[in-house]
Amino acid sequence: SAVVEEKQTRVAELVLAKVSTASMLVGKVVGVGGLGLLQLTLLGLTYAFGVWALADGSAGPDLFRLGTGAVAWMALWFVIGYIMYSFVFATMGATVSRLEDLQSLTYVPSVLLLPAYAIAAVSLAGAPSPLLAPMSMVPIWSPLLMPFRIVTGDSVWWEVAVALIGSLAVIGLLVWFGSRVYRGAALRTGGRVGLREA
Repeated sequence: SAVVEEKQTRVAELVLAKVSTASMLVGKVVGVGGLGLLQLTLLGLTYAFGVWALADGSAGPDLFRLGTGAVAWMALWFVIGYIMYSFVFATMGATVSRLEDLQSLTYVPSVLLLPAYAIAAVSLAGAPSPLLAPMSMVPIWSPLLMPFRIVTGDSVWWEVAVALIGSLAVIGLLVWFGSRVYRGAALRTGGRVGLREA
């Protein structure tokens, strides 16, 4: 929505006169992501303080029994997932000119994430699905499924490495593709611009 808003208010035209489309797209994702990460960090610290302050056992589930390693892996996968999905949505956002058109456009990428949610739900409900291991190494689903496998001890080092390398490669491709689409569509207003046309 931030990409569409800049396009709708014509701020993108001014900014693109001074910086490259790749820099603008990366800056948008990092800026909005930094703010979101700050909010999550403050929320997490508030929860941690509450658990510490009510240490008599009535504070609910023990957040810290996962261990710092598992929490660090979850944070890393959160950041990778955020970056990956943000570039997909920012690229899609560059192809529309009005915020009203954005909701129908973001439906397709959102639907692509549903299989990962289904596999995670099935795995949480009982025995892990046989699809969990292979799907966790597919870059688009890795940020959702690999933290689950790491925390449960179901993954081995090379599977995590494959998922990390694949996800980072996809992020690189999304930056390249997104900046090309952004360059071709950011200055066009009116109707929706197709990905191929952009």
